[in-house]
Amino acid sequence: MSRTTLYKGVYFAMLAAAGVIGLGFIAIFHFSWIAIIAVFIAMQIPGRILGYYWRDLLKGLRLLNAREFAESKLCSEKFLQEFPARRWIKNLVWLGSSTYSRNPEVLALNNLGAAELNLGEVASARTHLERAINLDPFCPLPYYNMAVLCQVEDDEAGAQQWFADASRLGFANKLSDKIVRSSQTRFANRSGR
Repeated sequence: MSRTTLYKGVYFAMLAAAGVIGLGFIAIFHFSWIAIIAVFIAMQIPGRILGYYWRDLLKGLRLLNAREFAESKLCSEKFLQEFPARRWIKNLVWLGSSTYSRNPEVLALNNLGAAELNLGEVASARTHLERAINLDPFCPLPYYNMAVLCQVEDDEAGAQQWFADASRLGFANKLSDKIVRSSQTRFANRSGR
């Protein structure tokens, strides 16, 4: 079992547990509006804290998903420039549920590499994706983007190897990955403003 598969299991278990606890709390108070509002607010607080400190990372992801690659690149670069002075924000990952890496620097490098790849800056994209892999060799996202990079360079054999590595590490672009990416996209759209 890959680390990503384990993280996905924890992610879905956390969602189920939060749902059960929230419904239990609401049921104890006989489905009153105050209880419903209290549960809603309580579930928003961790994401708001994470969204505040990771806003440039999340904005970069939102812009990447919106195919605004130049703006996404700027946000990822800004996050990476500020990160060394605020390394403690790495610990805030526990307020969310990153299923691919617990290191926001790796996520920002991956986003930066993906934006650069879409801007045609292949050499720079390769550098950032390789750095992401060096920082977290178990995060499948930069492997996937390296496969896309190989496809851009017409290296089909290299692309297949990188896709295989991404799949081995838990990213197969199947239903669970689509659910996680959809959730992350919604979070980035809401928090990355």
